[in-house]
Amino acid sequence: MNPNQVLNEESVKKILGKVEIATIKKKILGKTLKQRERNYLYRSIRPKLAAANLLSEACLLQAINKHAKQDSSLIEYNLSLYGYQMLLLKKKHARKIPVEDLIINILNHPSARFIEAIPILLIKNKIDKYYLLDLACKFGVKNKLGYLIETANILKELPYLYDLLDYLKASKDEEISYLVEGDADFLMNTSPGRIRKWNLLGRFFDEDFRKLALTYDIKK
Repeated sequence: MNPNQVLNEESVKKILGKVEIATIKKKILGKTLKQRERNYLYRSIRPKLAAANLLSEACLLQAINKHAKQDSSLIEYNLSLYGYQMLLLKKKHARKIPVEDLIINILNHPSARFIEAIPILLIKNKIDKYYLLDLACKFGVKNKLGYLIETANILKELPYLYDLLDYLKASKDEEISYLVEGDADFLMNTSPGRIRKWNLLGRFFDEDFRKLALTYDIKK
């Protein structure tokens, strides 16, 4: 892939700004840079490219992807143990972990197909709410947990979790975060209101959760 193609990739645009990209293209073409552009090149662009080169040499992306696959295997195996069946191409084996750890593991490595499982887990399993709260505070996922406990209660009343839900509502983190990573502008405009009340962004809809609950014969 030639430099111009690389610079047009969306992943590159998340690291380099429009002015930086334009400056690099101008430099590659051998055009004379203005003083401001030379400053960009020296102060901003070269350090970023040097850091990117170091990250590439360290093969961090490969290491992260490998770890993500291990996390997915652990999550998928434990979901099946706790009553949430997924269509797997092959049988997976991993260690069993407490359901509370499974929920936090999902929230720390979020994907849509795992996030939607959490309300079902909360309904089908008896949760140690104090341990779950401790983990949520430790890993900074209180808002996510609150939203999903609220979702579970929409599907089926869970009175023993009311006090935990009330606490999470009263102690919400103010910082906006993502249920699942995505385009910020798009999610700001399309995230449902109930998600936004938890200072979250994500395209999860109550009707989809209700349809999923019906497949597990969960009724209000």
